[in-house]
Amino acid sequence: MQARELIMDLTNEQGGGRESQVQPPAPVWEQFFGIRVTATARPTFRLQDMLHSSEPEQRKVVRHHHNLTLEIADARVPRPAILRMRRSAENSFEYWVYRPSTQAYRHCDWLLENCAVSAKGERRWVIISDPDVGASSTNAFGT
Repeated sequence: MQARELIMDLTNEQGGGRESQVQPPAPVWEQFFGIRVTATARPTFRLQDMLHSSEPEQRKVVRHHHNLTLEIADARVPRPAILRMRRSAENSFEYWVYRPSTQAYRHCDWLLENCAVSAKGERRWVIISDPDVGASSTNAFGT
């Protein structure tokens, strides 16, 4: 099965003014992005913000101390927020940043509350694999 979608809480791990710098936990880098945190070679990703009409961004994965960081333009404050990413091709991802006022946020929050792999008090995240790669299907988001 291929890891197809990631749903993850956005937190304030980077501090004021750097909220768009997202640091997924090491297991997310390995299981969803296919990158070891200790790797020296880091790819550039094509990121498409699906909630705003914008050109795709080219973002290099950057090492910051003990973890890897990815710049995601719409990940800025306010918090709480939830990031959803979908693999669209190799090193290419579509993304959505949901805020509490949306139905999509409530849906993702429910998924994180009930399916997240993280320990209590840690950032919640879940990776959704596609058991039928190539099969057409509709998901709960209508996408």
